[in-house]
Order: sequence, then structure tokens, then C-alpha cells
Amino acid sequence: MCTDLKISSALDSDLGFILKLNQKSLPAVSSIDLNRLAYFQKISPYFKIICKKSDSIGFLIGLNPGADYSSENYIWVNERYDSFIYVDRIIIDTQYRQRGIGSYFYNHLAETYNGKVESITCEVNIMPYNKPSIDFHEKYGFKEVGQEDTENGKKRVSYMMYKIPR
Repeated sequence: MCTDLKISSALDSDLGFILKLNQKSLPAVSSIDLNRLAYFQKISPYFKIICKKSDSIGFLIGLNPGADYSSENYIWVNERYDSFIYVDRIIIDTQYRQRGIGSYFYNHLAETYNGKVESITCEVNIMPYNKPSIDFHEKYGFKEVGQEDTENGKKRVSYMMYKIPR
């Protein structure tokens, strides 16, 4: 299951891997470019990659309240809550999914922010329907706190929240 895993801060040298993995995961996540990834490095207190042995296999980008970030999904959460770490995206390479690695990553995030914020928040596409992500988040313990049409009605998202246990 989760052996030989290491979580570390994303470096400039990781951005190519992160970009490739992100673009491979469309439309479950939105498209991104290297400039936006470099921007995330500046504003994200939790921009991490996860490696199995020496192979990078996933990443997670988390943002605090009040970040200078114009995503309509982040803005929705930021307008309603004041104590959270917002997961802009978590992606595990397809060949490593269903092995507990996403949960391992979320456990690390929850431990990092325990006592600092009340919850982990995110959004998951429900149009187009992202069943694997919805199932994963519900199994981890996330609960829906709202829904919204985004991208001028092209997508609908479920806003989800996980209360970090103290």
C-alpha cells in the first residue's frame, strides 16, 4: 500500500512533471501552464509532490484564506469560510490510484494544518461527473457544502469540506 512514499515541497525542477500530470488529467481538473504553476509556488503554502521511491507520482496544491487567486471556486469558498486550507488540485498518476496514496497525501495535509485551520475544502466536478474523485472524497470523509455552475454553465461543481479532527 503506502510504502516508500515521500512528500516534499515542489521545486522548479518538478514543474514539468506537474504540468504533464495535470494536462493528462483533463477534464477532471482545469488546464494550467508553467506560469500559473510558478505563481502557485509563490502563493501556496502547501505545494507538494509525492514520490514513491525515486518516481514522482502526484502533487497537491493548497491555499490559505485570502490568497491572491482569482479562481471562481476558490472565491466561492473564501467568501463563505475563514478557517480552511483549500485544495486547488490533487492528482495522483493513474497507475498509482486506488492504493491509498491520495488518503496518505490528505493525512499529511490534515496533520500539517491541525490546530491551524478548521477544515480542508475543495470542489469536485459533478458536470462532467467525476465519479472517482467524488467517491474518493466521500470515502475520506468530505461532505458537500454547496453546488455551483461554473465556467459560464459549462461545469457544475460540488464544494466539499472535511473537518480536521483535533
